Amino acid sequence: MAMIFCRECGYKHSDRAKACPKCGYVYEETLTKKANKLVNGKSIVVYLIFCWFLGILGAHRFYAGKNGSGLAMLLMSTVGFILVVPVIISAIWTLVDLIVGICNINTPEKIFVKK
Repeated sequence: MAMIFCRECGYKHSDRAKACPKCGYVYEETLTKKANKLVNGKSIVVYLIFCWFLGILGAHRFYAGKNGSGLAMLLMSTVGFILVVPVIISAIWTLVDLIVGICNINTPEKIFVKK
């Protein structure tokens, strides 16, 4: 049994509690359910798959609703066939997005653009 802090009031209690004993804040979901949680009909798992396989083309950015940066990544990748530097920048950008996506698997609302 581990001790955690309530997200609402900061009270320290058991991680097995379904609600905070002090303020009553209800913990709605488990970790696996949060990973499958949809935000605007979009899943963080699909985002990470796009990032892994088509990230250098910016597919994950288009999926997240960030069309401007997705277009920038797509243009850098296509220009990269002539110049190598834009492809390297796009690859590093993809790696950063993949790490940020994995770190925010519990809070996918931070990844997707709100409608």
